[in-house]
Amino acid sequence: MLPSRSTVGWRGACVIVACVALAPAVSAQPDQGAVLDRLGEVRRETGAPGVMAAVAVEGEVVFAGGVGWAELENQVPASGVTVHNIGSVSKVMTTVAVMQLVEQEQLHFEDRLQRYVPALPDSVAAITLRHVLTHTSGLRLAAGREKVESLDELVDAIPRHADASLLFSPGALWSYSPHAFNLLQVVIESVSDVDFEHYMQVNVWAPAGMGRTSFDVPSRIVPRRGHGYTRDKTGTRINSPRLDLVFRSAAEGMLSTVQDLVRLAVAINAGVLLKAETVARMHRSQLDPIRVFAADGSAPERPNGQAIGWWIDTDGVGRTWLYHSGKVNGVGSVLINYPDERLVVALIANILPFDAHEAGQSIAHMYLED
Repeated sequence: MLPSRSTVGWRGACVIVACVALAPAVSAQPDQGAVLDRLGEVRRETGAPGVMAAVAVEGEVVFAGGVGWAELENQVPASGVTVHNIGSVSKVMTTVAVMQLVEQEQLHFEDRLQRYVPALPDSVAAITLRHVLTHTSGLRLAAGREKVESLDELVDAIPRHADASLLFSPGALWSYSPHAFNLLQVVIESVSDVDFEHYMQVNVWAPAGMGRTSFDVPSRIVPRRGHGYTRDKTGTRINSPRLDLVFRSAAEGMLSTVQDLVRLAVAINAGVLLKAETVARMHRSQLDPIRVFAADGSAPERPNGQAIGWWIDTDGVGRTWLYHSGKVNGVGSVLINYPDERLVVALIANILPFDAHEAGQSIAHMYLED
């Protein structure tokens, strides 16, 4: 079975990008065939049915395409407009929404989470929005209550007793918490007085030109939707069971395409969604170093940094890049932004396990000068 190869070009990003005369930050752009070849290598190395990527240089999407299959049973080709759940990359979209409200002074980083989610117990009253956005809240769910199916159940599953409520004092350590991040939906709805998805559509997706991005609602018919896969004990690819992620939209429940993800970062860099000073604030490292919560009390250091809602790192030649990866429902994804180099890369593959971070960087370095 030969992989399907397709590319979808989009030249409209310059409409929303201020044209500024700056020194070139990337190498000569590779031929699109070379990028497709690299995606094919990723596909062969990982066994992913399909691998999709999009790249923007200087605010313009210069590549969007895919190899292989968006779903296997009907052999639908993967492309730059194939729709998949992007898992935790959803968090960067939620972060943009929060930053908009911070910019408007409707929210402040030091606001207590309980102010906007009054049903939260007093045992977690010290948690602020900054703690949630940097995964330093220490929020946890009671033992045996980790599987919740609504935001109300999530709030109810948080321990009420002060001596058992948190993993650590808020701000003291780092522990990745999708549960805390999901509560940002309540915060945004409380402040904006509109439904979360409607807020995202009007204030984030539409201004950024993200026409194929939405919430992952299982009952909806979504054109060009792909499917995710895992492996059984013999290594055979199988359909991934689909989780209902409606109430987890803020943390891991959004659908998108590689093309739309690149448009998001382009819009951020161009000042379409946030003012330049707000973007700089969002991209600033918050923890140095990151000391990770460990049950044995060792608090090891995490190698990459934590910005507001994004991870931040430096590559081998000193370039700063921001990113977020995701994995859910048999799909791995990553969004990478080199703001100083004006390079953005998004990559999705419909197989788990999958190292989207490494694969995405391999595409980025085809464009960067080393």
